[in-house]
Amino acid sequence: MKHLLKILPEYFEEVVKGTKTFEIRKNDRGFKIGDVLILAEYSISIQSFTGRVIEKKVTHILKGGSFGIDKDFVVMSLQSGFS
Repeated sequence: MKHLLKILPEYFEEVVKGTKTFEIRKNDRGFKIGDVLILAEYSISIQSFTGRVIEKKVTHILKGGSFGIDKDFVVMSLQSGFS
């Protein structure tokens, strides 16, 4: 399944560089390993998408409820070199 998600410019740039290899989100979509996150850069200052998009595949999911992560959230590992 593909999920379109907003991401702020400072985090988007780190995903592009490959230094941010995870995404923390509320699990309101039932994220699964193998899903593709379509991360669309969103600027709060202009209240709009910038047009920059990157796709990353989910390779691992750490479910909330342990390690200090809220039970409603997940930490998803993102595949490097996917996009």
